[in-house]
Amino acid sequence: MQIQQIILVLIILPLITESFTWFHHQRHVKRATTDECCVSSKLNVAAKKANSGRDFFRRLSTEDDSYKLITPTNMCNLMHYFIQQASLNNKSISFTKGMFVIFDSINKIFERFMKAKAEQKEGDGAQHAGYFKRLKHMGSQAIHALTKNAKKSESKSKLIESDTFIYVRGDESSHYHGERGSKGDRARDYPAYGMDIPGACMPSGFGHILFGELPQVRSDGKYTGGRVYIKPEFFGIRELKHFIKHTQSYFSHVSRKYVCQLKDMQTKPGCSKEDAFRENTDKKLLDSWKNVLIKIPTVWNVDEQYMKNATKYGIGEIYRQVKELEKAGHTEKVKEFHEKMIKQYGEDDISVRKGREIIFTTTGLLKSPLTCELLSKMKKC
Repeated sequence: MQIQQIILVLIILPLITESFTWFHHQRHVKRATTDECCVSSKLNVAAKKANSGRDFFRRLSTEDDSYKLITPTNMCNLMHYFIQQASLNNKSISFTKGMFVIFDSINKIFERFMKAKAEQKEGDGAQHAGYFKRLKHMGSQAIHALTKNAKKSESKSKLIESDTFIYVRGDESSHYHGERGSKGDRARDYPAYGMDIPGACMPSGFGHILFGELPQVRSDGKYTGGRVYIKPEFFGIRELKHFIKHTQSYFSHVSRKYVCQLKDMQTKPGCSKEDAFRENTDKKLLDSWKNVLIKIPTVWNVDEQYMKNATKYGIGEIYRQVKELEKAGHTEKVKEFHEKMIKQYGEDDISVRKGREIIFTTTGLLKSPLTCELLSKMKKC
């Protein structure tokens, strides 16, 4: 009994002390409104890391030398912040896969990522980008490890870019292939990049961040500026063991994708659940849209006139087509589909959406509230 009482005291005492400290602080120091939290921490997001990520993003957006702050710890905090902000989008949160797209009106975020990459002493590993080049490089590393002692040597330091944090993945990413152009364009103008985050720091067991740049889609308004896509993943591709696991995960996804296209499989548990925040074009919505189009007499070639671009660019393109047909006098024929589309995706961001990705704007993120930490003063947003 005495042991239980002692344990209880040890648990309660720190909470009482922290509560008294907080209350005493509140009496003498009035916190600014912008410092008051109004968002409860979601999922397995760490509130302190989310708030640190918020501060890091603000500095990244506004300070010229903030590229020096791009470290594994700050990028980890940024992912806590993004996943926390994603929970405010009124979507079901089961974040096992997902994509964030930032419309950067200041056109500085990606530039500063590249500046941080350029400052790395050992380079960005661009010479190893490409599946065959990477496998050849990792094979050389493996042979070197087998034939040499564990001692660091000059030849070993040349093989392994030990301080490279941001590295080039080039065309070694299946995301946004259509928007990033041809294979040559993806490798030259819109390559993918990666960051490995050690120490199980990120939510949900993620250990890698994929990111890159996408072409601008608006020249004015809310969605002006460059686009940056950022995707937390479980494994990177720079180390052989991670490369193997990443490849296994990719093939598992691809096989599921094709199996789930079979009509008899679409109601199976593994296929019926839609992944949250996937940027892939919604195939069910595409099929539904095609069924609407074939009933409109003026649409003489469904695939060439509409479906080709709808498949490539997704929800935003379908929405544009719907509005175009409404103006052409086909409101009644597209009305039911239009309502279904709005109900499923909402009207916010629909004109620039490809799939279920979470869309942020730099302006919106800079206005975001703090996540409430333990015993924080909470207000209504």
